[in-house]
Amino acid sequence: MRYRYSLWKKLLLIGSCAFALGIMPYFWRVIFIEPHGMSAAQYLYGISSRALAVVSGYMPHIATAYVILIAALVFLEERNPDRTILWLMTLIFLPVVGVALYMFMGPDMKRAKMRRLFRPTGSYPPLERIEGERTSQSVRKTSTLAYRSSSSLLCEHNEVELLYDGVETFEAIKRELARAGRYINMEYYIFEDDDLGREIADILCRRASSGVVVRLTTDGVGSWKLGRGLIRHMQESGVIVRTFMPVSFPFFHSRLNFRNHRKIIVIDGEVAFTGGLNIGVGYMGKGPLGHWRDTHVMFRGEAVCALNEIFLSDWRISSGEELSPKDPSFSPCDIGSFGKLPHKPVQIVPSGGAAWRSIRQMYFMMIAEAQRRIWITTPYLIPGDAILEALKTAALAGVDVRLLIPGKSDHFLSHWASFSNIEDLLRSGARIWLYKKGFVHAKTLVSDDEIASVGTANLDNRSLDINFEVQAFIYDKGVCDELAGHFVVDMADSNECALSEWENRSMRYKVLESVGRLWSSQV
Repeated sequence: MRYRYSLWKKLLLIGSCAFALGIMPYFWRVIFIEPHGMSAAQYLYGISSRALAVVSGYMPHIATAYVILIAALVFLEERNPDRTILWLMTLIFLPVVGVALYMFMGPDMKRAKMRRLFRPTGSYPPLERIEGERTSQSVRKTSTLAYRSSSSLLCEHNEVELLYDGVETFEAIKRELARAGRYINMEYYIFEDDDLGREIADILCRRASSGVVVRLTTDGVGSWKLGRGLIRHMQESGVIVRTFMPVSFPFFHSRLNFRNHRKIIVIDGEVAFTGGLNIGVGYMGKGPLGHWRDTHVMFRGEAVCALNEIFLSDWRISSGEELSPKDPSFSPCDIGSFGKLPHKPVQIVPSGGAAWRSIRQMYFMMIAEAQRRIWITTPYLIPGDAILEALKTAALAGVDVRLLIPGKSDHFLSHWASFSNIEDLLRSGARIWLYKKGFVHAKTLVSDDEIASVGTANLDNRSLDINFEVQAFIYDKGVCDELAGHFVVDMADSNECALSEWENRSMRYKVLESVGRLWSSQV
């Protein structure tokens, strides 16, 4: 999948080229035809004067184009109204800078085009065949939604091991990487060049040197600081390293918004990992935020193949190499062994660059269908109006709505934007805890005793609207109970928010929340 400029961006680019061609003869005459012999100051003054005269002549046309651009933004843009208003304010009050920012960081019009071309499939027969009458209505609806919005198939037989901190997670990852015999497919949003990153890189190098095919893709912005020396070391050992949507200037580029926030490891078709942990010592609790509370998951079984398919799709973007997930080289050594695994149905749902915001829709469905409880752990509480309203409605209807978020900040705007939503949720009857032991970065949801979710997607606009994410939805009471039990443990390391205290918070807090809320559509 390649991202191209939308029509209006192409027109803007053509207009810029036409402007450059129009001004070129003037510079040609100044540089090559005008008499020489003048001083450098006179020479530069002449160039700048002529350029200013030409630009002034184009100003009416530039102003007209600008007005048309704003009108097109107002009437044609397909995105939430808060973000539209914010862009309008930027365009109006920062005329030149606003246009440049919008061109480089504006909406993904390709998604709107894909949605227009999308045609829904029918119901999901495999679910009927596998579960029959035992399947509840909410599980049927949720699973069908995942299939119809993201083509995610139900993976019936799986082992699911939940991992709750960096030490436990990376010990498991290093152990499984060292056992790889045929291939390692690995992608990460952040891959730090620190002690942990170099240790993981050394394992990859050793496996590649022994004949294992090792593919690694990292995000162009998240891993922008990954040292060239470490990359070269891996490549010299045979590791195939690629960058997902590389950018030369990551803070000013049209690809800035389209980041790959996924964390996936697939080994020999036998075992796979995904979840909230990036690679770096900070994710083991050795960074400035102290103890790092996160949730990762290790799969064996059919879910491994589903994660590998998502990796190969991203690999195609990163490398241009077409690899089929049906290639026998990606299959496990004994595919028949899947039938011997426990019956734990799983759907691996990707989002980003597709017709629908599938994970957002899955979250909404889990909240709307919950009958007894919806317990959520997330580092950011900026879900947008629809999910926020669903949470408040569920709480008002008597569902046990609990949210656990960090008590300390890792991003200023995200932190205060999250806090800006607390009061309304408390008024509706939801309960919220602020984690105090360190920083909580897990992205988990539990709906009743039926559906659990673990993955990479935060409860914020960037994860749910823009980023490439992956989330596992697990239809198993045992996994729900385990996640709920760990939620209770985390509650003991947190302070519950009281509505009376929140209403009396200082004016400084309210101002900071207002600033965070204003920019929450962009964080």
